[in-house]
Amino acid sequence: MLSRMMVQRSVILGTVILSLIFAVMPITLTLAAWRPEWPLLAIIYWIIALPHRVNIGYAFLVGLAVDILLGSTLGFHAAAYAVVVYPAARHYPRIRNFSLSQQAILVLLLVLLARAIVFVLEHYLNNAPFMPHYFWPALSSALFWPWVFLIFRKIRRHFQMK
Repeated sequence: MLSRMMVQRSVILGTVILSLIFAVMPITLTLAAWRPEWPLLAIIYWIIALPHRVNIGYAFLVGLAVDILLGSTLGFHAAAYAVVVYPAARHYPRIRNFSLSQQAILVLLLVLLARAIVFVLEHYLNNAPFMPHYFWPALSSALFWPWVFLIFRKIRRHFQMK
């Protein structure tokens, strides 16, 4: 029983670490503007799938890791992730019944909200200028959501995570 729980925790942690690697993987500048919010996608999936294992505090810690990896002001992504995953954590039974396209629209809105929170904090505290391409990752995250969902679900079923 203990080893099964450790495997399940390792799987969740492994997928989150992989998403953090994807978040900082070097790519061309034109593609970097469209890079999906991989860590947020991973957290949203795990909160919807296993809300008793992954919670808002976990999202806050992943947000801190994103802040550290991206070199942004500490706490901006952490606060945004915690605020954004709250509706997903609160309404996970309803979200589970959405179709993949409906979930993708929800992910688009959640990532837009997260990007807006980070932008507002950066703007007021660090005088960051507005650039429209800052919000493009919300669209790419929504486009990648069905694949993320299906791959993570296959992983969850393979390891019999409940």
